[in-house]
Amino acid sequence: MKKIVAIITILVLLPTLANAQEERSLIRKGNKAYEEGNFGKAADQYDKALKTNPAEVSVYGNSGAANYRNDQFEKSVNAYNEYLRTDLTDKQKAEAYYNLGNTYMQANKYKESVESYRNALKLDPTHDRSRHNMAVATKIMQQQQQNQQQNGDNQQQQQNQDQNKDQQQQNQDQNKDNQDKQDQQQQQQQNDQNMSREEMERYLESLSQKEKETQDKVQKAQQAQKRPLEKNW
Repeated sequence: MKKIVAIITILVLLPTLANAQEERSLIRKGNKAYEEGNFGKAADQYDKALKTNPAEVSVYGNSGAANYRNDQFEKSVNAYNEYLRTDLTDKQKAEAYYNLGNTYMQANKYKESVESYRNALKLDPTHDRSRHNMAVATKIMQQQQQNQQQNGDNQQQQQNQDQNKDQQQQNQDQNKDNQDKQDQQQQQQQNDQNMSREEMERYLESLSQKEKETQDKVQKAQQAQKRPLEKNW
């Protein structure tokens, strides 16, 4: 009976032992690839190991480091967050938060980076690397805010300049319209004056014609008076 129980126990443990062996093999391959600088392959091996045994705590940290070195920062953040959900000591959590802060900083997420370093220092006040990197991330974040403020001011200044240009253009257009109206009025006045001269010339010509007709009548009358009278013989 005892032999039967032992055989059953071995049969039950065989799959677990096989999975454990596969998991260790994958982790070893991942570690070797990491040491060789093949971070993409290392991350793949760690992911396979996690699928084989999701409870293997250390692999999350390895996956976070490999993805970080492979510039896969989102995957690295996810791995470190999973690692932080496991049962860790304060020292281990502080180190994980430090690595998470570095990942956020590489992803240009400086606010999250500062928060991660702050969490590391809460757990381990002697973690000088977190203190130093938090100062760097804070300075970069402040510089970004200043640049954004300056860009906002420059944009506002540009808008004001554009508005001034538009106003100047409107004033120029209005002045041009006024000048055009004045030119039209002057032209109309000149035309009116020209018409008056023409009318005056016609009037003078009419007077001259009348005067000529009058003189002709006077001359005819004078000639009639000078004509000799005919005699009746």
